[in-house]
Amino acid sequence: MYLLPFPILGGLLAWATLYFLGFKKQRWGEFILGLAAFFIAIVVQSPVQQLPLLGIGIRSNADVLARGTAFVVAVSVWFGLVAGIVQEGVKYLLVKDKSPNAGLFMGLGFGVTEVFFMVGTALATALATGEPLDVPLGAAVISMLERYFVVLFHVGTGIYLAYAAQNGFGKRGLIVMIGLHAVIDSLAAYYQLMKSEPVLYGAELITALAALGLMYYTLPKAKSEPAEEEKVIW
Repeated sequence: MYLLPFPILGGLLAWATLYFLGFKKQRWGEFILGLAAFFIAIVVQSPVQQLPLLGIGIRSNADVLARGTAFVVAVSVWFGLVAGIVQEGVKYLLVKDKSPNAGLFMGLGFGVTEVFFMVGTALATALATGEPLDVPLGAAVISMLERYFVVLFHVGTGIYLAYAAQNGFGKRGLIVMIGLHAVIDSLAAYYQLMKSEPVLYGAELITALAALGLMYYTLPKAKSEPAEEEKVIW
C-alpha cells in the first residue's frame, strides 16, 4: 500500500471534522499565520535540538544507540522538550492577542502544514535513496489516524493558548501545553530511535486522548464567539 496519501487524508479528515462541527467560515488569514508559525518553529527547533549532540560527537542515530538506553532516553526527552517549547512558544506569541476562534484556525494551519511538510520530506527521501514507500495497510491506516489526531491536537493547543492569554493565565497555560507536547514528542523520538512498537502505540494513544480532551474543552470556547475576520499580525 502506497503510504503518502494516508497522512494527507488524515489531515483533511481533521479539517472536515471541524467543518462539520460548525466551523464552516474559514479564516484564511489565521490559517496562513499557522503555516508561517510551523516554518518558524522548524527553523528554530532543528538546530537547537541537533547542535548540542553534534558538539559531543553524535552524528547519527547509531551514535545515540551506542551510548546505551539511558542516553537514548535523555536524547528523546531533550528532543521532546525542545519541540514543545519551540512549537507551543511560537503559537503562543502569535495568538496571545487573538481570540480562541482565531487560535483554532492558526492551529489548523500549523497542523495541516506539518502534514504536507512530512509527506514532502518522505517523498524527497524516497527519491534520493530509492527506498519504496509501500507499507502494510495497517501501517498506512495508523499513519492516517496519527495525522488526524495530531492536527486536532494543534487545533486544540491553538485555541487553548489564545483562551488562556485572553483570561489571564497565558503563561501557566503555555507551560501546560509545553509539558503535554513534550511528553508526546519524547515518546515519538524514543520510538524513532528504538523502533519499539509498544512505545509507538502508547504515543498514539496519548496523542489521541490529548487531542480529544482538548477538543472537548476548547471547541465550545471557540464556538461561543462570532467568527469575524481579525487583522492578522505578522
